[in-house]
Amino acid sequence: LRSPNAPGPASMPTSVTLPLHAPAKAIHLLSGISGWGAPYDKNPATAMIVRIHYADGQTEDVELKNARHFADYVRKSDVPDSKFAFAFDGGQQMRYIKVEPKRPTEEIAEIELVKGRHQSAPIVMAITAEQPDGKSE
Repeated sequence: LRSPNAPGPASMPTSVTLPLHAPAKAIHLLSGISGWGAPYDKNPATAMIVRIHYADGQTEDVELKNARHFADYVRKSDVPDSKFAFAFDGGQQMRYIKVEPKRPTEEIAEIELVKGRHQSAPIVMAITAEQPDGKSE
C-alpha cells in the first residue's frame, strides 16, 4: 500500500477491497512486511487496517501496527505479533499474520486492506479465509 517515502510506493493505492461472501473464523495473511518498517522505523503506529465488511452492513476494523505486526522486508527482523514464514534467496523475509473476526459465523461480504497512518509501505502477498468448518476460501 501507499507510502510517501519513494516515487513508486507513493503511486500505490491507499486501500484494496477483496470480495469474500463467506464466513471466516480466521483470515490468514502472508504479509507482516513493509518498506521502511521496523527496525528501520520503530514507531508503533498503525501500518494497515484489515476492515471486515459483514453482509449485514456492519464493519470491524483490525489495526495492524508497525513494530508489532509489521517489520521491514529487507532482512529477518522479528516482531511480536507476526511469525517469520520464510526468507527469499536475497535474505528478504516474509511473515504471517492471523486475524480472527469477532463474528466468525457471520457472512463477510468483503475484506478491505486500508493504509494506516504509519509512513511504511505494507505488503500483502496472499490472503486465505478459513471458514468455521475448517475449509479455506
